[in-house]
Amino acid sequence: MKALSVWQPWASAIASGAKTIETRSWFTHYRGSLIIHAGKRRVELADRVGFVNWRDALGGLTPDGGTWDALPYGAAIAVCELVDCRATQTFVSAELDRCQRPRGDSSGYGLTERQLGDFTPGRFGWVLRNARPLIRPVLWRGAQGLFEIPSEVLPI
Repeated sequence: MKALSVWQPWASAIASGAKTIETRSWFTHYRGSLIIHAGKRRVELADRVGFVNWRDALGGLTPDGGTWDALPYGAAIAVCELVDCRATQTFVSAELDRCQRPRGDSSGYGLTERQLGDFTPGRFGWVLRNARPLIRPVLWRGAQGLFEIPSEVLPI
């Protein structure tokens, strides 16, 4: 299956269903099933402002209640459908400013797509649907661009 490496915590936000548009500097014609791979690199968010909202966007996917180090790294963590890819300028406020929450969460917390991505002009939004976490993360070496992970190694 095609796979895409995404840095944490954005990868887990996709897995939880809270992030449905992944922004990239490049366009793809590919449409179909897509494995979300959490990259190995640990990104430090400058000031961790909004940590409560990030924890909520992760949908309880952190086993110890929300520390960054508890997120899976260097592993396939979810499967979804890539249904569209278009220039960031084509997204309207209704798509970018609605509050995104994990599946089944009706709390008042959450982040908007605009807060979860880089929608500056010249970039592309990969529209994702039906994200669901794998039963367990599968350690796998990531790569730049789209790459392959054999479906038989994935606990779907």
